[in-house]
Amino acid sequence: MAHSLLTPHFTATMRPVSLFLALALTFGVFGTFATGAAQAQSTATSGTVIATVNGVPITFDDIALAEDELMGLIGKLPEDRRFEVLVGHLVDRILASQAGEAAGLSDDPQVQVRRAFMERKALQDVYIGRELMRRVTDAEVQAYYDNEIKNAEAPVEVRARHILLDSRESADAVVVALQDGADFETLAKERSKGPTGATGGDLGYFGKEAMVEPFADAAFKMKKGEISAPVKTQFGWHIIKVEDRRSQPTPELEQVRDQIFQVLIGDARRDIYTKMREQADVQFVETGTPSE
Repeated sequence: MAHSLLTPHFTATMRPVSLFLALALTFGVFGTFATGAAQAQSTATSGTVIATVNGVPITFDDIALAEDELMGLIGKLPEDRRFEVLVGHLVDRILASQAGEAAGLSDDPQVQVRRAFMERKALQDVYIGRELMRRVTDAEVQAYYDNEIKNAEAPVEVRARHILLDSRESADAVVVALQDGADFETLAKERSKGPTGATGGDLGYFGKEAMVEPFADAAFKMKKGEISAPVKTQFGWHIIKVEDRRSQPTPELEQVRDQIFQVLIGDARRDIYTKMREQADVQFVETGTPSE
């Protein structure tokens, strides 16, 4: 299982240095900031004020929270452009909230409902974030790596070639040609209808889960050098030749550290909520159909 880990960037409770560089590079847009990119990167902290709106400060913390809120909308923007959007969003929020306060909406029932909702969300976010940081340590990551990856039995990979044909008759004809001494790679180039035909049917190394079931079942039962009988899949008829078998290479810890964090974070989050629910009194209130 763990050997198939990829390495997407782990960002929980972290901000990439490149974002701070982007913030610094954008300072010139607002005129009042003349700090260079390198200086900003080395001196900026989460509480650093980067702008004020009618005396209300906007900090790096505010930018980080706004980024989390809007990531689904701005995630594909370049970082410098993303920063401009985030600052503009916060400027608009401050101005609109000041206008709402001036209009006497501070005690409006709709505001009170939203305020209570956001307070619960803030407490949830901070509490869960700190619990996850406490539970998911470097030692836990190392232990997971040792148990699930480094010392686990490595899955087998196969390197194979195949010749893909439209019909069983065509596949049988290829089998006969191979039995008569024809070269597999040459036949693949001449007869295979698949995109790998040009490279002699070479599929490289792959795990069993990477191929459709009939193909994988056949390939992983074969020994090095063996050629299969025709195998039918939804793509057509395959003649398979196994070129090599090997244990999947074990990745170094640094190659999979970020994704191990993601796995452990997910497990810890589920555990936290499961235990809280077990100790809670959660009751669903039945609501009847409104009478006419």
